[in-house]
Amino acid sequence: MNLKIILEKLVDRILTDEGLEIDITNIATLNDGDQFLASASPIVASIVNIEEDKTLRNQSVYLNKTNDFVERYEHPTKQLIISLLFTSYSNQTDKYLDGLDKLNNAIVFFQKNTSLFFRSIPSELIRYKVFNGKTDAEKEHYSKITFETVSLSIDQLNQMWSYLGSRYMPSILVKMRLIEVQNVKDAPGDSLIKTFKIDVWENNENDSTGLLETVIHP
Repeated sequence: MNLKIILEKLVDRILTDEGLEIDITNIATLNDGDQFLASASPIVASIVNIEEDKTLRNQSVYLNKTNDFVERYEHPTKQLIISLLFTSYSNQTDKYLDGLDKLNNAIVFFQKNTSLFFRSIPSELIRYKVFNGKTDAEKEHYSKITFETVSLSIDQLNQMWSYLGSRYMPSILVKMRLIEVQNVKDAPGDSLIKTFKIDVWENNENDSTGLLETVIHP
């Protein structure tokens, strides 16, 4: 998956559903007096953390079999958790309530959409209802992305805004899960094992007189 495209599609999805324009930029780089944003009271989307989902760490490198082969990745797929911060940013004091109203629209979006489905080529981010209408073959090209809003304590908020190097601003933190990271180059397929043979020896396998039993399965 391409994280840049996913964020762009997510912002477009929020704009389509809630009529809310969002600027994608690093909130840590903003300060009073910035004039380059699209709105005087924008919602700013920033990535504040990227981590691996360790609960899905131990995965098989093998995929579904096709004919007499199984497809194999060079390495197991990584699943990432992206922490997204949606902040009501304003450098004008009279736009504070306007920013809160926009932030509410973002909250409503994630309340209604706990999961979306992403396809890389052509890039698309759709709801479950649309995804469910696809054929089984079409569904194989989509990956599920889930969203979870996170409640932070006062201490956690203080720590987060401290490492961002900024003062507190009204915001919501959303964890976006199951972003698949996989090299597009796959390793060659391996042949399926259809028959195996077991020889049971008394002592030395090089002594033919010691062969007790041979089993071929199936």
